Amino acid sequence: MVELAFLSGIFSYLVFGLGISFGVTGLSLLLPVSALAVGLVILFKANYKKIIDYFSQAINDKKSLGIIGLILLSALVNLIGALGPELGFDALWYHLTLPKIYTIYRRIVFIPGNLLYYSAMPKLAEMFYLPAVFLNKEIIAKLTHYLFGLFSALALYRLSSRYLKRPRALLAVLVYYSSLVVGWQSITAYVDLFRAFFEILALDLFLKWLEKEKTVDLIESAVLLGLAVTTKLLATGSLVIFLAMIAWKLRHDPKKIISFSFIFAFFTFIIPLPWFIFSFVHTGNPFYPVFSGLLDKSHWFTGFDLKLFFKDFWQIFLLAQDPTLPAFLISLPVLIFHRKKIMVEKKRVGFINLIFYCLMAYVVWYFLPRTGGGRFILPYLPAFSLLTVYGYTLIEQKSAKNIYLFFLFFICLVNISYRLIANKKYLPVILGKQAKNEFLKNNLNFEFGDFLDIDGFFNKTIKNEDLVLVSGVHNLYYLNFNFVHESWAEKSLQTKYILTRYQSGETDERYYGKKIIYQNPVTNVKLYSAEE
Repeated sequence: MVELAFLSGIFSYLVFGLGISFGVTGLSLLLPVSALAVGLVILFKANYKKIIDYFSQAINDKKSLGIIGLILLSALVNLIGALGPELGFDALWYHLTLPKIYTIYRRIVFIPGNLLYYSAMPKLAEMFYLPAVFLNKEIIAKLTHYLFGLFSALALYRLSSRYLKRPRALLAVLVYYSSLVVGWQSITAYVDLFRAFFEILALDLFLKWLEKEKTVDLIESAVLLGLAVTTKLLATGSLVIFLAMIAWKLRHDPKKIISFSFIFAFFTFIIPLPWFIFSFVHTGNPFYPVFSGLLDKSHWFTGFDLKLFFKDFWQIFLLAQDPTLPAFLISLPVLIFHRKKIMVEKKRVGFINLIFYCLMAYVVWYFLPRTGGGRFILPYLPAFSLLTVYGYTLIEQKSAKNIYLFFLFFICLVNISYRLIANKKYLPVILGKQAKNEFLKNNLNFEFGDFLDIDGFFNKTIKNEDLVLVSGVHNLYYLNFNFVHESWAEKSLQTKYILTRYQSGETDERYYGKKIIYQNPVTNVKLYSAEE
């Protein structure tokens, strides 16, 4: 799995390098590069043989069969949503829109202005989406994110099987993969499952370093965390966790704390460095839009409040819009009750490190901006899932173990059922019984700034050589023509049409006197002729 993670980083930077260096030529090479990436993965088929061996052995284990079946059922339910058209707000805002703009400009570019301010940030996952958008197949992008959700589950099994017997390791995977937030992320072209995959492997290798003290494990862990940072800048918060664990491990040798912390931080930041340079060249700020003044208060760090600290713990695991991991709350009292037992047994040292990691993960999540809600704690859910099953192993009474196990399976089944109900709306369009445009018309949120050419007017009217100035539309992915948004358009730029979004009864004085060519009360858009 580590090889796959490294190849993912190489592929992402190949696309990035081609996109900024060769323009049209670079983008035309996306398919060959994609084919090369697949070929490289095949070269590492030995890694996949291990996975096949793991599951072939599990199939012969009767205790594991039911758990494997539920994992596969959850994967199938998530696949239904992944095969449907994209509805996710952030995907339509920038995860897919930025690659679409790159295809319009035939180059990876920085987009100025106050709409797509994330265009300068590291975008490992979006480089995977670029070939899909180049082919006008956002479903491929969704399936890519879905696939990394499966990879993250395999990475968790790799970690869990070092500490637990096969059925329990599989149960940890089920608890994680069937969680509502993972199910939601599996059906959309966001980036959080990419990050989760890299961070699980980083944790796995870091725990190996804690136990065996092989420097190569520490370096590889840092590189994997660097890939997570290249996926989402918020992953820098995980660096705090690992540095704290290094400090605790080497607490009796201050010189080693400094040297090993430097090594870890260096290899973490060297991976996203090309993106930081890209950002600095275009904005003068390597971490743009952080420290730029563009971000509102929702992007600020959270101040400490003891009452809120404990309230949010309950909120994030149980009462969030998509509860992240209610099962962990069942294990928490068990872990607390058996704390002395955990501390005295040397064979449980791995779990002591894991508990410390989870405590630090929650602290880091608490202080980081909350714009993403529960999905920002998703990369840490594998560790929480492993602890959840570990709680089961600590219970000695058979009746109590059975009750604990019942609640775990009950929560997993409820989660899978909930996701099935949520995803069934995609079945008509997947099966060809409903047109994609009709589905999008019924499910997009036009009040939030989504766009759709619901009646085909724009497709019939606007020619390939025409350029449209867009105003007021927030999520631009489904624009099916050449466009420039007002947030980054030059004032002297000549366009043929002006597309605006309006509320019922509103008018935009800037376009007073211009000829209205089209308006739609469903999508709340007007199309003007740019000519006076």
